[in-house]
Amino acid sequence: MMQPDIEQRQSSRFSRHFIVTDYDDVGFSEPFDGFDVNLTGLSFWVDEVDLFYPKQLLSLRVKNLDNEEVYRLEGVEVIHIRAAEGRYICGCHITHVTSSQLLAHHRLVIIDEEDALVSLAVSEVSEFDFVEDGSLLSTDQSDYQEAGMALNLAVSQLDTGRLLGEKLLKQMKDSLEKVQETALKAELNGQFREFTLAYRKMSETTMALGMLAKLLAHTPNEEEDKQAWKTMVADFEKRFLTEEQQIAYDFMHQGLSAQEALQIAGEYLDEE
Repeated sequence: MMQPDIEQRQSSRFSRHFIVTDYDDVGFSEPFDGFDVNLTGLSFWVDEVDLFYPKQLLSLRVKNLDNEEVYRLEGVEVIHIRAAEGRYICGCHITHVTSSQLLAHHRLVIIDEEDALVSLAVSEVSEFDFVEDGSLLSTDQSDYQEAGMALNLAVSQLDTGRLLGEKLLKQMKDSLEKVQETALKAELNGQFREFTLAYRKMSETTMALGMLAKLLAHTPNEEEDKQAWKTMVADFEKRFLTEEQQIAYDFMHQGLSAQEALQIAGEYLDEE
């Protein structure tokens, strides 16, 4: 998971009923009260300021008091310790998580569609990432078919972006050959800005499709977890896939190739 700017993320954090304890405290005999939580981190109350320190790496156990779900978090980095209400808040960022932990943490953070919209509005696509070691693969063939479609769409999207990049580079090359110095600087600056935005969009959308494939391939096999995972994937698609990608993905379920689906999706949006 990527490093967030913690202060900028305060608006997307939520008060939830959870407790936190040390990795070795299996029975939660001396837990800390949870303060707030988001997709990439959590914070909890401590009574002594010297219990933790910034940049310290922790292994924690978290219990969601609303459903009694317990999960482990390893590689949790302490970001800050600050005084509040006579105690201290220990704010942490999650740097290492498996797919099952990702699901449990998603359940803790997002309990309804409104929370999903608020929390994901400032989230990055890589915040849904998880380590493969310790993450079970799906045993359902349909999950791999879905993942395959997402990967095919990612490759086609990348190819489309490559063509756009080549077009923009050609425009810049042509400008170098024919434009006078003063005008050249302004025009090239504009083209570089356009290229930067296009490249960033291409990278983010391609990464989103690749991450969708990864999520689908690691769908849990227990029925209850499978349904919760599908909800998480739906939240992911709504936030990180463009409208064109979502439409194209739907068309691929009707038997179209990735390239055909992207073309028709583009035409469909142009007509609106």
